[in-house]
Amino acid sequence: MSWELLLWLLALCALVALVVQLLRFLRADGDLTLMWAEWQGRRPEWELTDMVIWVTGASSGIGEELAYQLSKLGVSLVLSARRVQELERVKRRCLENGNLKEKDILILPLDLTDRSSHEAATKVVLQEFGKIDILVNNAGRSQRSLGVNTSLDVFKELIELNYLGTVSLTLCVLPHMIERKQGKIVTVNSLLGIISAPLSTGYCASKHALR
Repeated sequence: MSWELLLWLLALCALVALVVQLLRFLRADGDLTLMWAEWQGRRPEWELTDMVIWVTGASSGIGEELAYQLSKLGVSLVLSARRVQELERVKRRCLENGNLKEKDILILPLDLTDRSSHEAATKVVLQEFGKIDILVNNAGRSQRSLGVNTSLDVFKELIELNYLGTVSLTLCVLPHMIERKQGKIVTVNSLLGIISAPLSTGYCASKHALR
């Protein structure tokens, strides 16, 4: 076999391997970081065990489902939203289907638009668990209306909740994390913060502000 043919076969094999990996990536339920960890036999979620995780907007949607998934990993959960009854429902399901005990879940009612309450809420979490390892800024609301038909008050409410409320709570938690020299802030954003969509003018603006 000539060297030229050997090199051609190696190049063909490399191309096939590249195409296979590309197809795997396109079909994968994760990003390159998660895929690399999986290839090494690691599960990133295992690192969350014994952490204190505070989830806002935990009464429905993404926040609710996140609470259910986290409850299976042996973390301490802080569930925040305005609707206490819904938080109680989420907590019950976490206890039924997860690996947590009553003492591992704190229900902490929170209105992100009431920025004066954020520091006190942070202190409650620290008094209960002694630390905050991860803050998940998930709370927010959307809006469906033509810009010309949307009142200025709606724009203001969206900015107050989706942007300023998130920033305010983060600023209350950050000093604790800086003091401990560890901690993570996760902010759930939207593609509409990058690419606007009809009937969502105010929502798009508030999500763009979070970028």
